[in-house]
Amino acid sequence: MNKRQVDLLINLSSSGIFIPAKDLADSFHVSTKTIYKDADTLLNTLKSTSLKLDVKRGLGLRIQGTILERERIIRKFMDASERKTQVEEFSPRQRRIALAKEIILEGKQLTLKELSERWWISKTSILNDVDRINSTIETSSLQICSNGSELIAIGEEENIQTAAATFIVDASESRKAGEVTYFSLFFPKKVVQSVLTIFDPDKPWYVELPSYYKFALQVISLVQTQRACFGFHFTDQLKSTLTGSAKAAETILNQISQALRLQFTIADKEWLARNLSAYRMSNDSAPADQNYQPIIDELIARMEDVQGMPFLNKVRLEKQLMYHIPAMILRLKQGLLVKNPLFKDIKTQYPALFGMTWYAISFLEERYQITLSDDEVSFITIYFHVAINQSIPIRRVLVIFNQHGQLRDYVMGQIKHLLPDGTLFLRTNLTTFKSIDLSDVGLIVGVNIPGLVSKVPFIRISPLFDANDQEKLLKAYASYLIRPQSSNEEQHYPVLSKLGDSKLIFWKDSVKDRKEALQFLIKVLENNGGVTHEFGKSLLRRERLGPTEIESGVALPHAAPETVNRLSVAFLILNRPVKWNSTNVFVVILICVPNKSITIYHDLVLDIYRLVENKTRVQMIVGLQDTEDLLDLINS
Repeated sequence: MNKRQVDLLINLSSSGIFIPAKDLADSFHVSTKTIYKDADTLLNTLKSTSLKLDVKRGLGLRIQGTILERERIIRKFMDASERKTQVEEFSPRQRRIALAKEIILEGKQLTLKELSERWWISKTSILNDVDRINSTIETSSLQICSNGSELIAIGEEENIQTAAATFIVDASESRKAGEVTYFSLFFPKKVVQSVLTIFDPDKPWYVELPSYYKFALQVISLVQTQRACFGFHFTDQLKSTLTGSAKAAETILNQISQALRLQFTIADKEWLARNLSAYRMSNDSAPADQNYQPIIDELIARMEDVQGMPFLNKVRLEKQLMYHIPAMILRLKQGLLVKNPLFKDIKTQYPALFGMTWYAISFLEERYQITLSDDEVSFITIYFHVAINQSIPIRRVLVIFNQHGQLRDYVMGQIKHLLPDGTLFLRTNLTTFKSIDLSDVGLIVGVNIPGLVSKVPFIRISPLFDANDQEKLLKAYASYLIRPQSSNEEQHYPVLSKLGDSKLIFWKDSVKDRKEALQFLIKVLENNGGVTHEFGKSLLRRERLGPTEIESGVALPHAAPETVNRLSVAFLILNRPVKWNSTNVFVVILICVPNKSITIYHDLVLDIYRLVENKTRVQMIVGLQDTEDLLDLINS
């Protein structure tokens, strides 16, 4: 038996009751058909025991027998040495790595039958794995295809190598033991050693590159080398004007060629030179491309309009954007992928700022015919986050402890560690609070304090300072200290309340899927002239690039401002949730802001985030079931 079948046997023996086949399939990431096939193997295994496997459609699977006999079979298969000799592990991730490696990277043609027999799973499970891979490599214009019996990837060499690199970089989030160990899942040891030796951190053209650039370049070079080992090369040669990058590409491939006795074509060197240029690696110390200065100026001006404030230290911000933007455009034009290791943290801690950055930078898509990725936008978000912090007036964080509270030093240390460097703190207790001058205090944090009446924003945290407290504090810090306050602070939703439109609020029992929900709202807005005919395409393209849902159960889709005619916000509220990537979504809020209304975007987004900040508020909205009640809530 393989590992999954052993785990299934242990699971059923431990339970002793019927477990639905669908639940087992979800648990093991396979189809129900595979579970029923595994049941046949378990029947043979149990023939020599007094245990009986019941398989009943509609009920599921159950192992019957005495507790003593079931415990005996569990001990037998839990024995580490026996499992080691009997079981070979093939998790869904391992299967997908093997499929991408053999079909895309090595150019093999595999049959569903041989893969099914290799991994003891159904053809349906394999095709599900293929769908996951195809979703990951979608932007490369290459897909793994099936004719019902065979799997193959056919395409131009550029698309094949881009797809391979994209999959490897995307799967890298799961690597545990370092790059060499991770790369060994895809490449022979000799290829890994030869390529990584070339990327010596002390090389003059390599030393100042960010780590995420270095990793991407290592992957691209490994893919190109491995493809060459299998006899695959580029054939179309382009005239290169990237002198410094061309020199670096020739140096790298010549050294790999000597180490592995490989031959690279001139077109191979041109391909690598294009990649090196896209990741800002060159033998030359390349000066900033002044042709991009107007673009940088326009981007900064748009973000200043969104924020409603000027950036004070523009020199540093301009330098950072000048370093990143030209290379980003070239990467996206060539379909190259770079992963931001901080992406999930950025989007979790600063979701509103991430959305504002995407809105500000979206004009580049039409200008350069590119498609922005969440990872690229998250890099720009970091630059703007730093610039905003440097531009706001210094406002303190006042931390109030209960008179008899414990763990004070610990909590104070955790708060200082969490918030950005340079944050100024005051510390007091309830007894001395009334004597504190609050004129330069932007946020009050109460530790184990029930509540406080103050004009200054107040949040309460527990002395344990757990993950919920940390998230609450970060959101408050971003809302009250990073952004300037609205002039209408007494209102909960000062901007959103002006845009509430009963004709754009819809209540439905359910929708089939995410696409149906989006198409419904797109059609409404197109029919009322609020958006252009390109709006739907832009919206769906943005959805393919990354998640737009938040953990509270709300989706916040949006399209490029160039496709919007009129400022509006549309709501779709569902009684039964729809699966939106990995989250069950009850409320879909479609934000439509044209370029001419850019200055309103900041406060509108923050209003919406406040409206749906947690699951309790979202369920309250769903429970209203009345448009007027929702408008009353927004206007409160």
